[in-house]
Amino acid sequence: MGKLETEEVIDEIENIRMSLGSHLEELRRRVVYSIIAIVLCFIVCWFFKVQILDMAKNPHKFAMTKAGLSTELQVLSYQEGFYAYMKLCFITSVFFAYPIIIYQIWQFVSVGLYKKEQRYVLLFLPVSYAAFVVGGIFGYFLLIPFGLQFLIGILGPGIQPIITMGTYVSFVFMLTVALGLVFQLPLVMLLLSKIRFITPDKFIVWRKYAILVIFIIAAIVTPPDPFTQSMTAVPMIVLYELGILISKPTKRGFIVLGAIVGGGVILLAAVFFYLTHKGGEIGLLNAQGNIQVLYHGGKEWKPVSNHINFRNGITLKTGSEGKTAISTKKGVDVGIDANTEVHFHDAWKIRLKTGQVLISMKESDVPFEIDTPNGRIRTNKGTVNIRAGDFETIVTAVKGEATLLVEGEEKKLLEGRQHKMTIGGEPVDIGAIINWSEGVLTKSSEKK
Repeated sequence: MGKLETEEVIDEIENIRMSLGSHLEELRRRVVYSIIAIVLCFIVCWFFKVQILDMAKNPHKFAMTKAGLSTELQVLSYQEGFYAYMKLCFITSVFFAYPIIIYQIWQFVSVGLYKKEQRYVLLFLPVSYAAFVVGGIFGYFLLIPFGLQFLIGILGPGIQPIITMGTYVSFVFMLTVALGLVFQLPLVMLLLSKIRFITPDKFIVWRKYAILVIFIIAAIVTPPDPFTQSMTAVPMIVLYELGILISKPTKRGFIVLGAIVGGGVILLAAVFFYLTHKGGEIGLLNAQGNIQVLYHGGKEWKPVSNHINFRNGITLKTGSEGKTAISTKKGVDVGIDANTEVHFHDAWKIRLKTGQVLISMKESDVPFEIDTPNGRIRTNKGTVNIRAGDFETIVTAVKGEATLLVEGEEKKLLEGRQHKMTIGGEPVDIGAIINWSEGVLTKSSEKK
C-alpha cells in the first residue's frame, strides 16, 4: 500500500470515528426506531389477529385432519387466549418490521465499515431478508405440518390430544423464527469470509464440530423427537455446506453438496410418502352431497369432503342427498347411503343408528360387527346390505353369509336371503289401538 493510499485510509477512519457517547446515542436512536416500527405493526396485526391465527393454524389443521382428529384449539383459562393473541401479534409484527430493523442495524454499523465492507453488507441485507422468508416458508409448509403429523401419529388410537392455543402459537412461531434465522447461515459465512474475519478453510476444518453443534441447536429449537430434529438438522447441514461452497467454490465442494442435497431429497421424499399415506384407521374414499362428522368427545357436527382419514370413535352422518364410501385399514369397505348415521367404534365394529349401509370385506378370522337398534350382525366375508329403522332392521346377504343376534338368539342368514330383525315382535300402530280402545270405553260407559 502506497503512502497516498495509507493517508486516505487514515482520513477515512478519522472522519467516521465517533466518541463512546455518540455511539450510545446512535444506538439508542436506532433501537427506538425499531421499537416504533414493531409497535405500529403490532397495532395493525391486532385488528387482524383472528385471520392471522387462522393462517397459523393451517399446519395444525393438516396434521389433525390426516390423523382424523378435531382441528379445534383449546384454552385452559380465560386469560390464555389473550396472552396467545399478544404473542401471536408480537411475533408477526417482528416479522413484518424485520426490513426496518435490518435497515436500522445497517445505519448503526455502516459508519464503522470501509466502503468495500459497506458494499458487502448492503448486498447482504436484502438477501438476508429473502433467506429469512424462505426459512419461514420451509417451516410453515414442510417441517411443521409433517412434524406435527408425526408427533400425533405416534399416539395411537384411543388417545384424544388436547392442544392449547398458547402452546401451539409458541411452538409454531418459535420454530418458524428459528428456521428463518438458520437460513442466514450461508450468508453469514460468506460475509465473514469476504471481510476476511474467518477464512473458508477454517469452515472446512470445523465441519465435524459444526455438524455436532447443528444437531444440538436442532434439539433445542424442536420438540424432543428424532424425526423433527433430523428434519431441522439436515437442512442446516446443507446450508453449512452451501456456505463453504459460495465462500470457496471448488469441484470437491460441489460434489459434497450434491451428495448431501441428493440424500436429503431422497430422505424427505421417503418421509413425505410415509406421512401422506399414513393417517387414521378410517379413510373417506369419496363424498357426495352433505356429509358431516362428529369427532370423539366433540359436540358440533363438521362438514367433510373427499380423501380424509379419521380415527376410530367418529360418527358420520349423511343428508338427504349425501352418499359416501369409507375403507378401514383392516380391509373393510362401508358404503353409506343418504339419511344415514353410523358410529365407528373401531376397525371391527360399527353402530348403525339409522339409514342404510353396504358392508364388503375379504375373508377374515375376526368378524366385523354391526350394531343396530334391533340387534347385531356379524360377518367374516362377503357383502351384506343393512337398512336400519327404529322398529325393524332389514338384512340382506348379497354375497356370503351373516350371523344375526336378536334377543340372545343366533340365526344364520344364507347368501341371497333377507331377514327382518325386530325386538319384541312386529311393530304396530299404537295410535290406532289407543283410538280404538277409547272408542270401546266410551260406548261401554254410555250403556251404563
